[in-house]
Amino acid sequence: VAFSPNGETIVTASSDKTVKLWGRDGKLLQTLTGHQGYVWEVAFSPDGETIATASSDKTVKLWNSWKFDRLHEWACNWMRDYLENNPDVSESDKHLCDGVGDGKSEVKSK
Repeated sequence: VAFSPNGETIVTASSDKTVKLWGRDGKLLQTLTGHQGYVWEVAFSPDGETIATASSDKTVKLWNSWKFDRLHEWACNWMRDYLENNPDVSESDKHLCDGVGDGKSEVKSK
């Protein structure tokens, strides 16, 4: 278990080969996959932008945490209309992106 420098995010290692990011309120924010063995160690960089993980598969991975929030917001903004208006989407799934982004974000290239 590690806490982000700002105290807003908790990252946990797991025997199910995943790394999970949690909000301070206990809400699951993101599940990271990629290790082939138990994840033994997790740590945030001092600036909170990168997460380092170590696994029994003898690998260390670096995850750029700011990209997760941005990707999540972009994905929700892209899918929001579909989720809310498609009659084949379950009622609970219609609200998967509630509270994420503003529905107006754009992906801009440099």
